[in-house]
Amino acid sequence: MQLNYQQIGDQAKPSVFVMHGLFGSLENLNVVAKALAEHFSVINVDLRNHGRSFHDEQMSYPIMANDIKALLDELKLDKVSLVGHSMGGKVAMQFAQLFPESINKLVVLDIAPVDYHSRHDAINAALNEVQKSDVSSRSEADTIMSQYIETVGVRQFLLKSLAKNEEVYAKTLCCALSVYSLVTTNLDSCLTCIT
Repeated sequence: MQLNYQQIGDQAKPSVFVMHGLFGSLENLNVVAKALAEHFSVINVDLRNHGRSFHDEQMSYPIMANDIKALLDELKLDKVSLVGHSMGGKVAMQFAQLFPESINKLVVLDIAPVDYHSRHDAINAALNEVQKSDVSSRSEADTIMSQYIETVGVRQFLLKSLAKNEEVYAKTLCCALSVYSLVTTNLDSCLTCIT
């Protein structure tokens, strides 16, 4: 399965992959991608279980790095630079470790190659509560989340993951919750691959 991506800039120029953070999508780094597109061919990526990319129960940094490698191969690119924010930065570091011959430059933003203890307990509780509540709109989900998460911007960011089609709210929320669960288990346990 191929990752969803947007390619901008002159494809004759060196390629840069841009990868977002946890619960994000390629839209989060559009400003960065557009600025880079003045000098590079930019591939802005939705990582697995995020945005419009495929959803799968398997999720770890090595698997996500292999997704990037598969896209690189599909686009017939030999060497790229990677820009990764937060979780995307960890994917970028893992990619660099697994495929050093495919790296030009590596830019990692807002993350380090160390173990992070969960600081998203309120988010986890909010997502669990919304999942149990059979919501039919974003406003219903926001009301429930507000009991756990005070910051409106954080709730709005999380609510972007919910599909607009009411029939699939529960499914997409379940996926967001699954991503969180996978990230806090599988990804945290594989940090020794990077450090």
